[in-house]
This record gives sequence, structure tokens and C-alpha cells, in this order.
Amino acid sequence: MLISPHPPMTLLPILREQPVLPKYVATSAAVRLARGFYRPESDGVDTFQWMSQQGRLEFDSSPVDRYLEFWVLSEFRDLSQHLTVTGTQSATESRALVAGWSPMSVPVPAGASHLELAVDKLFPPAYYPSDSRTLGVRLRNVRLHEDEDRHIAIARQDANSRLNQQEVIAGEVTLTSTPPSLGIDLHGACNVKPPCVYCEWDFSKTQEGDHADVPFTRDTLKEWGPFFDNSVSLINCSIGEPFMMKNLDDLLGEFGRTGKALQMTTNGQILTERNIQKIVGQPIDLYVSLDAATAETYAKLRNTTWDKLVGNLRRLVAAKGGRGRPPFIHLVFMPMKCNLHELDAFVRLAADLQVDRMVLRPLNYSDNVALNWDRAGYHFEYKNELLPFGDLVRASARAARLAHQLGVELADQMDFGGKMSDLFSDSSEGVAAAPADVHHAAAPEPTIAETLPDPEPPATAEPPLAASIEGPRPTLGGESSPACLEPWKSLYILRRGVLPCCYGGEPVAPMEEFRTAWNSPLLQDIRRELLHGRFHEYCLKSAACPIVRKREQAALLPARQRARMAVRRAWSRLNRDTNHWPQDYVYFPLRRALKHARRLFSAPR
Repeated sequence: MLISPHPPMTLLPILREQPVLPKYVATSAAVRLARGFYRPESDGVDTFQWMSQQGRLEFDSSPVDRYLEFWVLSEFRDLSQHLTVTGTQSATESRALVAGWSPMSVPVPAGASHLELAVDKLFPPAYYPSDSRTLGVRLRNVRLHEDEDRHIAIARQDANSRLNQQEVIAGEVTLTSTPPSLGIDLHGACNVKPPCVYCEWDFSKTQEGDHADVPFTRDTLKEWGPFFDNSVSLINCSIGEPFMMKNLDDLLGEFGRTGKALQMTTNGQILTERNIQKIVGQPIDLYVSLDAATAETYAKLRNTTWDKLVGNLRRLVAAKGGRGRPPFIHLVFMPMKCNLHELDAFVRLAADLQVDRMVLRPLNYSDNVALNWDRAGYHFEYKNELLPFGDLVRASARAARLAHQLGVELADQMDFGGKMSDLFSDSSEGVAAAPADVHHAAAPEPTIAETLPDPEPPATAEPPLAASIEGPRPTLGGESSPACLEPWKSLYILRRGVLPCCYGGEPVAPMEEFRTAWNSPLLQDIRRELLHGRFHEYCLKSAACPIVRKREQAALLPARQRARMAVRRAWSRLNRDTNHWPQDYVYFPLRRALKHARRLFSAPR
């Protein structure tokens, strides 16, 4: 199979927009995944090839030194699988492989026409009993080029990722590595005015304070130093629309030059032809917030640009050459009271648009949000739009069944930290959890999700993988991993403050203090608690965290923590429903009085 770094349909738009190609693109050469590799496959987004225990990469020789880069996926969580590359400038290189997809780059000497790859450990067949192949690792995005700076950048990321994994395995709470995943804040302005009905725009801008209008430029990346240089992936978490940025082209060029994978969210309303050409062929996961399947429902959430938006998406899919080519389009649906009836239609819309993936992203659970809007004849009140957990379970299972039937790749963000189906079923008797004490004695009243007709069963439904496996499977080394690795793997440097994870509640430090925040006493305490199998108070206060929420619903949290969370929610609801009267006139005055009393008693006499 000949691998071309840029499919023809994606190269031409880049040439029109950027006549001077970066060196890694201008010098790219085709690579053949030859002996030892199986045919290309797809997981719905990424196209990859499995390698058996050994594999051979072939390419035309060149009189100059070059660099071969690729992304490799190891199934092992403990750095116990090693990849050896023979034929490089140092004859043989061996690397311990980080779990999941990670980038690698190796030097290729002048005159070389192939490299030999080998792994010292196979993926245990017990994990794929119906597949007779011998499987080692997966490879994707194979590229051969002459760009030494890019090679150095990717080698730095690879080394930091391995160091980070070593520190996780060792149970370190003070880290020498920097976060492999970096949350960034590209832009602070938005084109949707008034804002989307579920967006806490005013509150967010208040939180951002003096940072609200701080520009994000190449200088920002230089100031971040190793935090940017060592990161593998960038996740844009800005409260704003990135396509409004005048310097977006420049930043995308820098991200591409240094081999970063970018996740970016957009409302899609200004995906003009020019903006489409900026991103076609770029390694971007583009999340498009849609949340509706009809113009009527979309107008209740945002505005009347539905037809324009859908047209933009069709043009983008056509420009990039369909599914499986960058940028990868993720169509986002946030189940709420006002749109849950369109869940089936949304899955069908994702299939019709030929997007790469549909994403279920629950509305952030919070008892403090007091948003109220009247839009397109609909009264949207945030607290009433939050679905009961049982409805989220049923919506999750329902979307999965229909997506499978229609061939739509689905990502459910409630699966973060463990699949919903591992703890809950979508039984009509309610949320059935694994622990026996979670089952309800009486069937609850019908919920919103139960009023939807069931989709047709999949024509080629397959049994779960574990169903055909007898006895325990061989270890992959992740049994002792903490329930959440975010405080080791990620840091979010945002205008509203530094967050230790994507679901973090309160910022742990101002934006400019990200360096000290990474190993601050609070971050160390959070890591330490997770290592001991417990959730830190910060985690329990982060109401949107799906890991905590699922464990609470499944009665897997200690009784004391469940009680504290229930009291906290009741207090939040009381404050919200009484315009914060208890907080302003009881809690804050009492806290000030206690502080004053402590100062009096601790003062020298």
C-alpha cells in the first residue's frame, strides 16, 4: 500500500492558499507499508494499518538525510511494549511505546530505501478472538521528509510523553514532564449574538477579566516554552469563535510545522470558502456545535442560520474529499429537554452529511447556572433543560444502536473515564447499575427518552467482544491506573484561569501562573488522592465531571461523599432559586465573622 502524505484532493486548496509550502510538506516522499502490514482499516475517523510482529517500510532512496515520522498505537498501558527500528542512522533504535496514539520520528540515512520495524510483545489474541491475524501495533500518518526542525519537535514530544507515562506508573505527584495535552484559548469573541442559550457568556467574560482581550499569537507559544514544545495535542477551549481570528492561518501553520494535533470547536456559521480552504488537509479535529436536526429547533438554541450552516458543512465535506480525510468533522449534539426528540433525526443527519463522527456531549450539569431565554417562541431555562441521568443513559444507548445501524461513528463524552454501558443499561425499568443496591424497588414514571420509538435493530449486530472470551484476559498493564489521568496528562491554560482537566470547575490559578500551577500543592493533592483510589474535593465540586457523576449514580462513591454532594447541590439550588440570598446574607457574613474571630484569638496578647 503506497502512502501519500497528502491526498490530491486536499493538496490543491493548500497550494492556492499557501504558495510557499512548509519544508516537511514540500519534501515529502511516498512510503510503502510492505511486508508485515495488513490492509488499511478505519475506526470511523483515523485510517490505519495493523503491523504483525515485524514490518517493512519501503521508499525511494535519496542522496540526502531524511526523517520518517508516523503515529503508532500500543494497546499496553505500562511501557512494556517496545518498537525497534532498524536501518536508521544509528543502525537500530528501540523505543518503549506509550499507550494509545503517539507520534514518533526517526532519522533515515542518505541512500536508504527501507526500514525494518519489530515489536517485542504482541497484542494478546484473547482481545480479538474472532480475528485470526497476529497483531502487534497500529500505524497511521506515515510521512518521509527532510525537515530536521520538525523531526526535533516530534522527538521532543515523544520523549516527554514517555517520561510522563513513567511518572504515572511510578505514582509520582510532582512531575518533571510537562502535560502531553494542552488546553488553549484561541479567541475571546463570538459571532453569535445574543449567545447560544446555554452559554454562560457574561459569567465567562467576567471570569476572564483583564485577560478577555489578550491576543493569542506565536509570541504566546514562545512564552509557554516547553509547555507548548512538549505537547502532542492542543485542545481549544476558548469561549469564542476561532474563525473570527485574523491570524488563524499563521497559528495553524505553526501547529502544523511542529506536528501538533489540534481539536477546535466552531459554531460553523462562518465556514466561508476562504475559511474552509484554511483547514482542508490540516490535522484538525473540528467539532461543530449543532445540537439540532431542524431549523426550528436550531432557532430555539441560536438563530435562523440553519440553511446556511448545513450548506457550509456540505461544502467542507466535499472540499476535503469525504470521510476519513482531514480535517475530521465531529458533529456535536447536546441532549436537552428541547431537542431530545430529534436525537434519531440528528444521527440520520450525520449520516446524510457524511461527517466523520457524531458526538454526544451532555449539557454541563450545574445547579448554579440561572440562564433564561425566550427565543423563537421557546422559553429556555437551563435548570429545566438538564436531563435526568436515566434519560442520558437511554439516549446514549439509543444513539449507539442507531449510529451502528446507519454506519455513523459515535463518540459519547459520558464514556470519559469508562463506558456508560459498563455501569448502566438502558432498561425501561430505569437506570440499572452494576451494584445491586442501585436498582429501584418500583419502576419510575416514563421519561422523555422513553417516548421515542425504538429504531430498527442493526442488520449485522455483533455480540460484545467479551462474550466469546472464556476466563480472564492477559493484562495490558492498566489495572492499577487511577480513575482519571487528566491531572497527569493535561493542563488548560485559559483566559478564565488554569484548569487541571477538561471538566474542572473553579480555576486553580490565574492564566499567567500555569508553570507553578502544574506542580502546585493542589495539583499534587489531586494526584495523590486519585492514586489512593479516591476523588479529591476539587473533583467532587466539579459537577460536570462524568467520572464522578457516573460513580455517584452507580453508588460507587463512599456514602459520606455522596451525602456531601447532595447537600452541596441542595445549597446551590437554594441559592439559585432565591437569587443568592442565603449566600450573600448568611454564608459570606458568617465566614467574614469567623475569620475576624480567628484573627482576634490568634493575635499576640
